[in-house]
Amino acid sequence: MNVDNTISLTPAVVSATRHEEIRKEQTAVQFEELFARHLVTEMTKNNFSMTDNMSGVGGSSASMYREFVTDALSTTLAAQRKLGMADMIMQHWTPAQQDSNSDES
Repeated sequence: MNVDNTISLTPAVVSATRHEEIRKEQTAVQFEELFARHLVTEMTKNNFSMTDNMSGVGGSSASMYREFVTDALSTTLAAQRKLGMADMIMQHWTPAQQDSNSDES
């Protein structure tokens, strides 16, 4: 009895259309992150106002901490799509794609 222990695996091929959808979704999430970063910066600027006026080592570490908090909050908001900006952008792009496909037929 001869048993072949190898499994033929084909590499996952992503169609050009799906690749374009993934790229658009990533772009929409990046835009939401940019918007969230601006929003978080504005919302937290009074929280860091005392440390912004400090000079020397304390001021620079506070500035670094502020950037860390802003980045962490904005990245989390964008990844969870809590603001809805990425979803709105995707909805905006989807009808345009469907309309152009119906014009071709």
